[in-house]
Amino acid sequence: MDSYQKDHPAKHYNEKLRTLDKQLCELIAKRKSISNFNQSFPPIEQIKEWAEEFGLYEDHLRYIFRVMGNDKLFQPKVEPTGFRNIKPVMKFYNEGTRIYYITHLQQYDNASVLNLHIDDSVDNTEQHHREPTEWDLYIGPDYDCYFSGGSGSNQHIDLQFVISPRLPDDVKEIAFKFNWRYRQSDKQDIGGEIIIK
Repeated sequence: MDSYQKDHPAKHYNEKLRTLDKQLCELIAKRKSISNFNQSFPPIEQIKEWAEEFGLYEDHLRYIFRVMGNDKLFQPKVEPTGFRNIKPVMKFYNEGTRIYYITHLQQYDNASVLNLHIDDSVDNTEQHHREPTEWDLYIGPDYDCYFSGGSGSNQHIDLQFVISPRLPDDVKEIAFKFNWRYRQSDKQDIGGEIIIK
């Protein structure tokens, strides 16, 4: 029994809601497609306006939009199996005091593992709490990517992503789009985008 069945909130379903619930599913899928599979969170002012207009709770709407924007949390994760080889990539992007670079791919039968390295020439000890707390990688609609972990210090960070299916050995024509964001308790999420190609 999966966690949904185990923790299902109700044993009775109001059949009058079935058509409406299907429409909700269609709208969620349409929103996901239009947003290009990236998180898109409405401004706080807009959520407040909608809450007042429809008689809803602001916190409830914020929760709904946050969950919709993080659907990858619920996506089954591919575990790399059958190690093949390591292929060089050597791509980088420079922004301000930071260099973002990819040196290689670990190739498996069913996936690729990519490491994003970030070096900063400035010691950001005092701003360490402002480091992004969430990272996403987008390559294209044919690939699923998820963040699998990371480590680092004030001036060097290593982030790992799993990509499935496996990327081709030659990735010269592939652009790697990284989206980052960090959360603020009383303000809208802040984030940005890094493209390495």
